[in-house]
Amino acid sequence: MKVFESKFTQEELLPLNEILQKGNLGFGPNVLEFEKQFQSFSNKRHNISTNSASAAAFMIFAYLKEKYGACDVYTPSLGFTSPAWAAKHFGHNIVWVDVNDNLLFDCEDYLSKSQLPQWRIPLGRKKVVMPILYGGVSNIDNWELKGDEIVIVDSAHCVTPTIECDFSFFSFHPYKPLCSSDGGMISTSDSEAAEWLGKYRNFGRQNVDNSYDIVQNGFKFYMNNLNASIALISLGKYFSDLKTREENYSKLNNVLPHDNNSSYYFATKLIDNAVTFNKNNQLRKHFPLLHKTKYFNNTVRLPNTELLHSRIINLPLWKLL
Repeated sequence: MKVFESKFTQEELLPLNEILQKGNLGFGPNVLEFEKQFQSFSNKRHNISTNSASAAAFMIFAYLKEKYGACDVYTPSLGFTSPAWAAKHFGHNIVWVDVNDNLLFDCEDYLSKSQLPQWRIPLGRKKVVMPILYGGVSNIDNWELKGDEIVIVDSAHCVTPTIECDFSFFSFHPYKPLCSSDGGMISTSDSEAAEWLGKYRNFGRQNVDNSYDIVQNGFKFYMNNLNASIALISLGKYFSDLKTREENYSKLNNVLPHDNNSSYYFATKLIDNAVTFNKNNQLRKHFPLLHKTKYFNNTVRLPNTELLHSRIINLPLWKLL
């Protein structure tokens, strides 16, 4: 059996030991502290921690359904299932958008599709754009929208996004650049939305005297105190770990570009024999194409996405090369 050495010092582990000894494992003070410190990463006024990025996406689409009704959601097929599933679950209409040569949201394809009447039935629906910051990049080159969209950024790979948006959501899965045993975050500067989301993650409750009232929809989606404590430790190590990931990236040739604010989650190469390479090196393509899965079962053609998908290899950057 392989033995793993802890990366944490005794001083760092002490707060975790205290939490375990006192049994303060539910919603606690370190949750609020983590949200406060994460503001400097997200650059949004409100940061609402959740028990996963999947829960974060679910909550955002629940809010949009309640506020605007069903929306048209434009998003790439090259992504994890949870955000698209959440949109579909709440009755939003998914419009799959192609990716550019860097595997990022293709604005030209979006602008073309957003004009077509078959995507906007009935007329007057809110347009929601959900790009994915694939690999950890913080922004998308040639980012161009019409201007009336609600922008939700899937920032599960990037801790420090710089792209303009209304909402962003994050993942703190153990393999992510900022990690806990699990967890997520919604970041927004919309105070009305933040208040609604804060109640939603806690069963729709609002404290009243020594009890509470149920004032809206909600479920158990809050981050617990233990995971917040682990995330705070990870946050303190983020920039030193980032330096290692960035240095590893700089040693690679012919990889897709990252930007100065990237989290360098992984490096992506596009090669002709990617299927064989991934199999021989026990690497995964990372995502199946959602529009081709049995669940979503969509016949739309995404030429560049489908062409590049078979050429993807994702190389981890978290350890020294």
